[in-house]
Amino acid sequence: MEQTTLQDALNADEIAAANELTRSWLTGRAEVPAVASGLGIWPLLAVLATGAVEATLDELLEAAGLDIGQAADVPAALLDAVKSAPALNLALAAWAGPRVTLDPDWIGGLPVDAIGALTGDAAVDKPALDAWASRNTGGLIERMPVNLEEPIELLLASALSVRTTWRTPFDERAPFRSGPWKDAGTVLTACYREAVLRVSADTAVLTVPGGDDIDVLLALGLETTPPRDVLSTLIDAAADPAWGRPATELTAEAQPIGVTLLEYPSPQPQTGPEINAIVPAFKLDSDLDLLEDAASLGLELASDDEFAQFDRLAAQRLYVSQAKQTCTAVFSATGFEAAAVTAFGMDWMGAAPPQEMHRHRAVVVTFDRPFAYLARHRPSGLILIAGWVSELGA
Repeated sequence: MEQTTLQDALNADEIAAANELTRSWLTGRAEVPAVASGLGIWPLLAVLATGAVEATLDELLEAAGLDIGQAADVPAALLDAVKSAPALNLALAAWAGPRVTLDPDWIGGLPVDAIGALTGDAAVDKPALDAWASRNTGGLIERMPVNLEEPIELLLASALSVRTTWRTPFDERAPFRSGPWKDAGTVLTACYREAVLRVSADTAVLTVPGGDDIDVLLALGLETTPPRDVLSTLIDAAADPAWGRPATELTAEAQPIGVTLLEYPSPQPQTGPEINAIVPAFKLDSDLDLLEDAASLGLELASDDEFAQFDRLAAQRLYVSQAKQTCTAVFSATGFEAAAVTAFGMDWMGAAPPQEMHRHRAVVVTFDRPFAYLARHRPSGLILIAGWVSELGA
C-alpha cells in the first residue's frame, strides 16, 4: 500500500497553522533561541486539547490553529505521514503514574503504543525516558528534558529529528577576516547553478537544497533589524515562492546587504545563474522552558494549578507543571573533500591563436554576521526547525 505523504496527510491550512505556531512562538520571545522546533510542540498541543474542556480547550486550539476534530486527527496523521519522509523521524508518547486514571476515550485517540508507565522513582524512570529520547532522535539528544525530582503524574513527549546531505557539496576556506566571527569557526563555500537566492530591499534569503526533500533556508537582514523580524521575513519567504526577486536580476546600482555582483571572463559561455554562497558552519544547542512562553503557546490556563480543565483526559485534576524543549542543530560540509594544485613548467613554442572569451556574471552572498535559519520539508512546506545564529558553537 502506498505511504501517505506529509502534503497529503495535512492540508494547506494545517501546515500553515503549524508554521504560524513557530512564528508566533519564536518571534514573541524576548530573544529568538539558537534552535527550536515549533513542530515538536504542535502535536502535543493537539493531544492536550483532546483532553481539555471549556476555556482551556479554547486556548489550546487557538494556539495550535486547529478545531477539535483536527486536534483529534492530526497527531496520528502526522506520525503516519512522516514514515514517507526518509530524512525525518517523529515519535509521540505518554507515560502515566500509578495514581492517574486516564479517560479510555482519550487513550483511544492517541497513536498506537503511545502509553507507558511512570513508577515515580526517578532512578527507575529517568533511564527509560532518556533511552526513548535518544532512540527517537538517533542519538542527537540523549536525555528527556524534564525534572523528575518534581512530581509528575503524566508525561507527554515528542521527539523529532531531521537529517540530510547537501545536493551541492561545500568546500572549506579561511575564516572571516572581519566582523563578529573574525578568525572563528569554519567557513564553507558553494557555487550553485540554480536560482537559490532571493532578495528584497532589506533581506537576502538563500535556499540550501538537501536530499530527501529537505531544504535549509538562511536569511540575512539589516544589522539594525531585530532577529524576530528577520525570522518572520524568512518564514514568509519560505511559504511564498514569489517573495522578493531572484538575485540574478540585481543590478550594480541596487545590491542588497550581504550580496555583491561579480563579472569575470571565461572561455566557456555562461549557461545559467551562478550563485556563490559563503556560510559559516555552526553547531547549536538550546534548552527552553516553554512555560516562559505560555501565552503564545496556549498554555496559560493549561499550566494554572487552579483553573486548568482537563476533564476529558483523566479522572483526577491535572495541569501542565513543566514544559521544556532541548534542541540541537549542526550545519556543516558533508563527506570528505580533498584538493591538489598541479603545475607544469612550460615554455613558449610560438604564439597560440587568440581564444574567444565570454563574460560571466556571478552573485556572491556572504553570511558573515548573525542570521536566521530554518529547515523545512520541501514538498509540504512544513517548518521543522528554526532559530537564530549569533554564535557558531563548537
